[in-house]
Amino acid sequence: MLKSLSLESSRALVTGSGSGIGRQIALGFAEAGADVILVGRRLDALERTAALIKSEHKKDSVLIAADITNEEGIAKIAKGAGRVDVLCNNAGASEYGPWQSISMEKWRNTFAVNVDAPFRLCQVFAPSMMERGFGRIINIGSVYGGMGGNPALYPGMDWDIAPYFASKHAVHGITHYLAPRLAMHGTTINTLSPGGFAGSEMNEKAGAGSQEMLNAFYDAVPMRRLGGPDDISAAAVFLASVGSKYMTGQNLTIDGGWSIW
Repeated sequence: MLKSLSLESSRALVTGSGSGIGRQIALGFAEAGADVILVGRRLDALERTAALIKSEHKKDSVLIAADITNEEGIAKIAKGAGRVDVLCNNAGASEYGPWQSISMEKWRNTFAVNVDAPFRLCQVFAPSMMERGFGRIINIGSVYGGMGGNPALYPGMDWDIAPYFASKHAVHGITHYLAPRLAMHGTTINTLSPGGFAGSEMNEKAGAGSQEMLNAFYDAVPMRRLGGPDDISAAAVFLASVGSKYMTGQNLTIDGGWSIW
């Protein structure tokens, strides 16, 4: 491994790390040498991730079961995390329903997880990063944070998730806004935007694993496959490392070429 990509001596916090992409990123951070702080609502899921990190990388993890959408949860994370060098705002939510009639409650629920919580965690951890002269913030966006959704990719589904689309556009807005305010203090903030990935709990809940849907997806993606654990974790490790020191305010899209059409 290039020395500049090592995360040795770093402490990395990953929200939503009990499953899916968050688990994959946490495992990647541990493989690169970081001590990992696992955050999520379900302690049992965090324990499964911690067990994988222990068995595969011989490292212990800090586990914080907390709800990132309320101030009690944010305070619990701030108290339990200790020093954080890398903050990965991965936890995500999506509410489904026709855009014409979806309730504001569902809209706000999505924004509470996808937008409000990442910003609050930046408020909590970025100042100390700036004081130390080093920090890395990675906001997990989506390929749909920069494009519209093609219903043809979701055959058999009444696929309508307006709050998710709007929230992922907002995620990159946070990145854009904070980047110049952190840059002079050795702290970078970037968005990492995945396309379709295997093992995504959100995709599975949406029914995105049917063969008909996979065939439609493969036709739209030049690489004709879903992303895998190494695809997302390698990109996250780069953004968390010293090697990304001249990159901030950017949106790194990992989608097999989906968005180039």
